[in-house]
Amino acid sequence: MRFNLLRFFRPKPAADHTTPDGTVADHDDGPSEIAQEIVILASINGGAPERVELFDMNIRGARVLVPFQFAPSELSDAPVALDIEHTSGSWNVRANAQMTQLNHWSDDRVMLELEFTRLGELYAQLDNALGRYFNRRGSDRVVPAEDDRVGVRLAYGPHRVRGLASDLSSTGICTRAPLVQAAVFHLGERIKAYISLPGTSEEIEVPGVVKHGYRHGEDVHLGVEFDLSAPCPMTERRTEYLKYVERRRKAGALLELQRRRGA
Repeated sequence: MRFNLLRFFRPKPAADHTTPDGTVADHDDGPSEIAQEIVILASINGGAPERVELFDMNIRGARVLVPFQFAPSELSDAPVALDIEHTSGSWNVRANAQMTQLNHWSDDRVMLELEFTRLGELYAQLDNALGRYFNRRGSDRVVPAEDDRVGVRLAYGPHRVRGLASDLSSTGICTRAPLVQAAVFHLGERIKAYISLPGTSEEIEVPGVVKHGYRHGEDVHLGVEFDLSAPCPMTERRTEYLKYVERRRKAGALLELQRRRGA
């Protein structure tokens, strides 16, 4: 069944707010910064374990930065084992995973995106103390700089809507667009998004699904979840997109630090 979003446009939920560090999060979000508290050793296809850098993690999977010489040369179904330990040494867990994305990150590192498998075994190792590291949002969302906007075009059949990103994450984007144009979209509709990052001349195309929408004045905010299950321009330019999201996260964190020091 398809639902016209116009029937469900509502004021922005009070539980969803922009935090001082530039992210948008629910009140029940877990910590946004865990990488400095976690040490991870990764073993690919039964090979010798190698220390990797945590990028982010939740109960469904993790993103890690892997030394170039240790990284696989191509995406495969080879099993990955992660030994995850707190820096205090107070706990450690074993997580089994499979690779879902492999992207060049820098001259000496590769971004490896992993989906946890054998979740029952992972759940069995978690207690209330460990749960906060895993029971987090799939992605923290960041907001573009006020003077450096992110343009978005949404395409569905013959319909085309232009808007601006109100927030972004590694797995989706929320676009603000005029109500009179955006009302043609439906919840669950499969669309294509074309994202124009600051400083780039070529849009990043990515398929996605409309997950939610709410009205804000004369505009509508449409939440789109990316579909990266098949190769597309976004999978090819994944690193470029993720680096932008990471820059905005760091910029927000710096502003929050300055705010606290000035308080």
